[in-house]
Amino acid sequence: MQRLIVTAPRQAEFEPIALPSCAPDELLVRARVTAISTGTEIRVFRLVPVDDAGQFMHANVPFAVPTENGYSMVADVLATGAAVTNFAVGDRVFVPVTHRHVAAIAANLAFKLPDTLPDEQAVFLSIVEVAQLALRRGNPTPGETVAIIGLGVVGLSALAYCKAFGFRTVAIDSVATRLEIARQMGADLAISPTDQDFHQQVRDATSGYGVDLVIEAASVWPAVQLGMEIACKGGKIVVVARHTDKPAFSPIGDPYLQKDLTLLVTYGHPPAGQRWERQRSFGLTMEMLIKGRLNIAPMITHRRPWHELPTIYQRLEQGEREIVGVVLDWTEATV
Repeated sequence: MQRLIVTAPRQAEFEPIALPSCAPDELLVRARVTAISTGTEIRVFRLVPVDDAGQFMHANVPFAVPTENGYSMVADVLATGAAVTNFAVGDRVFVPVTHRHVAAIAANLAFKLPDTLPDEQAVFLSIVEVAQLALRRGNPTPGETVAIIGLGVVGLSALAYCKAFGFRTVAIDSVATRLEIARQMGADLAISPTDQDFHQQVRDATSGYGVDLVIEAASVWPAVQLGMEIACKGGKIVVVARHTDKPAFSPIGDPYLQKDLTLLVTYGHPPAGQRWERQRSFGLTMEMLIKGRLNIAPMITHRRPWHELPTIYQRLEQGEREIVGVVLDWTEATV
């Protein structure tokens, strides 16, 4: 079997490895499809540290190359551990697993998928969840306007949730292809920040008040600054992803101080037992996808065989921002 590894900055390849064993509390699963989280995975591909100390991505997770990449897979269960009672061989599941043919994963991290949920939508469950958590963190109320800055898979997922819940939306990106996808997904205004009348269009779309909630999914400080500019007095900005750049402005100085803004971050689900913990949150996302209330289909722009993954990384690194949602097919893979 094969797994993808990042071996050095901007270098990725597949390597053969042995079939993993299955512990008593685990499932052994075989990939049907995986999805690329273009923001997170390209940061790993670049091996760019997130702070001056060289810390990479997660403070409590040791990091060394070579490293695997990815966290989104739809798979078939090949075997169950002796202690596993709620899964069976042949079940189709979503698992937060890296790009590989076969994986062993703790059963409590897997979600059994209903037949009515297609592979290519189910594989985005974790990515869509990031957007749902950001929206819950911002907690918009009926009648408010939400702006999403950065229309990658997380930003477009946030747009899909906003439309499902009935919020007015402003979708912001500099790439025409992504703006067109946002329009297909129902954005009330899809606009580039480079447009000469950008600020006027946003004011017109919000009756002169400004945006109530900004979800910043571009992962760069200029996007945070833009969000603070278009937010209304008393508005909120939710930062979704990690930043590797440094701010060139003061978020607590003028003109932002007088706007009484709230700057928030979001990361991970609440602990088990709390409202909208992981199990309940995933369940809602699956229900909305099955019922057609969550329209993520337009953001899936590429469907490619698994072995093209290193090439897709290179294309993303070279700036092909027309690549948005990527589904990799593993069904023809030989283990």
